Amino acid sequence: MESIRRWVEEAIGSGYEYEVYIERRKKTSIETSKESIENLLRAEDAGIGIRVFKGKRMGFSYTTDLRESFVKDCVKIAMQVCDITPEDEGFSLGACENLGNLQTYYDYEGLKKPIDEKIELVIGLEKYAKNLDSRVKGVRKASLKEAEVEVHCFNSCGLFYSYMGTWYTSSIAVLAEEDGDQSISYDFAGSRTLSELPLKSMVEDAVFKATATLKPSSFETRRIPIILFREASAMILEAFTPIFLGDALVKGKTFLKDMEGRKVFSEKITIVDDGRLEGGFLSLPVDSEGHPMRRNILVENGEFKGFLHSTYTAIKAGAKPTGNSIREGFKSLPTSGITNLFILPGNKSLEEMLEAEEVLLVTDLMGLHTADPVSGDFSLGASGIIYRGGKKERSVRGVIIGGNIRDLLNSLVEVGSDLKFYGNVGSPSLYIKDMVVGG
Repeated sequence: MESIRRWVEEAIGSGYEYEVYIERRKKTSIETSKESIENLLRAEDAGIGIRVFKGKRMGFSYTTDLRESFVKDCVKIAMQVCDITPEDEGFSLGACENLGNLQTYYDYEGLKKPIDEKIELVIGLEKYAKNLDSRVKGVRKASLKEAEVEVHCFNSCGLFYSYMGTWYTSSIAVLAEEDGDQSISYDFAGSRTLSELPLKSMVEDAVFKATATLKPSSFETRRIPIILFREASAMILEAFTPIFLGDALVKGKTFLKDMEGRKVFSEKITIVDDGRLEGGFLSLPVDSEGHPMRRNILVENGEFKGFLHSTYTAIKAGAKPTGNSIREGFKSLPTSGITNLFILPGNKSLEEMLEAEEVLLVTDLMGLHTADPVSGDFSLGASGIIYRGGKKERSVRGVIIGGNIRDLLNSLVEVGSDLKFYGNVGSPSLYIKDMVVGG
């Protein structure tokens, strides 16, 4: 790293400040179908992203070649971009502390496991799904992805940090069939170590959702209480994460602007973003600009508490960074983002909530990409099960639920105890007192 620092400082012009972000990533991706390997990909890449600052201007450039001449050319291009970029008061270096080599989750055992064993692990997901229920006829796709990441970051005001970490994700799409009717359901899991990846519960949830919605009945449009199954509520929360971000605030693209300290949702709901969560998928000691990650309460008992900020959005909003500067990689600029975002669980089990006189358990949602975080509006396709007094009455598919996220979360009357994370977003099941469901 010292040689790269020297090259940058030799190339940088007078009066410029700089930040260097270096990333090396090794990836393994395994996909299986019909109990055999379908795709196997192993890849490795590395690169450097350089930001330079002068006055209230900033320039950025990156390269995948870490040799001296290319690094110096990258600095020069960043300076050229800086010189022609309009001034913006938000352009500033991040933290300035030498933090050294940081400790985070690094799965030595998982990385050492032979690739043949990992392939068998993925194939075993399909076998387990079939053994759970005879109506499961196959798996469209099962996958395991492994990422080993090494990061180094330093700047001209004294920041330095580095770490090595591992990330694992898995997914499965289960196909169930009964009397000629077919149903497909998907589930996803993520963890920092292979041994802690919740593969068993992922398969069980996918099988439950696929089989429970077989042979659906017709449904006429009406108001009915609904329970968003934990995955469905987590996916809705993820779709509306932009409303909590500093970038949306400074662009005027969130309905939460000027709402700090005011009640926005039901008092039953508390939403937290915790970058220090033990075992959290995006838990790290610092964010991408060197600010300490921390636990941020976004909504407490229905009251909006504040936004998640990077250095840029904090300056623009007159706030302080919250440890939420996120980068997708060395090719990207830092931006405000979530770490481990989740709804705090309540005390009622899913089974207790299903004991209502009549309730629709929404197990799957479609069209989440159409949700509008600016207005809060959404209209989603849904599948689920109608329960009466805790017993399944019938299943429905192809119904529509729609409205506004504020109205939805203001109609919340119970928060389940079954919190589960899907990567870095988690939620328990949520009981909504009533909602128009379109047939």
